[in-house]
Amino acid sequence: MKMIRPASVLFLMTLLIGCGDDDPVALPEEGITIADLVGSWIATSNTYTNNANSAETFEMIGAGGEVRLTMLAGGGTRTWVTFGTFSDEWDSAVTLSGSTVTSDPVEAGRPTRVWTITLVNGTLTMTDAASEWDFTLSDATPVSATEVVVLVPNT
Repeated sequence: MKMIRPASVLFLMTLLIGCGDDDPVALPEEGITIADLVGSWIATSNTYTNNANSAETFEMIGAGGEVRLTMLAGGGTRTWVTFGTFSDEWDSAVTLSGSTVTSDPVEAGRPTRVWTITLVNGTLTMTDAASEWDFTLSDATPVSATEVVVLVPNT
């Protein structure tokens, strides 16, 4: 009987150890700098969520839109957005403080945007909780929304 008990304990320990989470956890890169962001990026998703109704969302890339961004070493950016018949591009000066990016458009009349960013395994995620979007897609007045853009290097 003493042989069964150690064997049972060994079996249970092997089972418990073997059932651990083998998937590596991707951790955000610490101390992101402008140099880490230099290059050409393309969005794999660009999701807007209505701040007053979180059930209302719109995924622009999935609906045929495109967002591209090029970051220069000095912190300048060029952004291109296309969606349906809409097309726009603009230049901005970017500053980075910790995980906060402030994008100040060069062209007068465009709002300054403040993004929270993460960079994980080469994927850049940018979140702006003070965005706006017309969820009706009818040129109605846009409503307050959170915008999350996920970008990968455009190679």
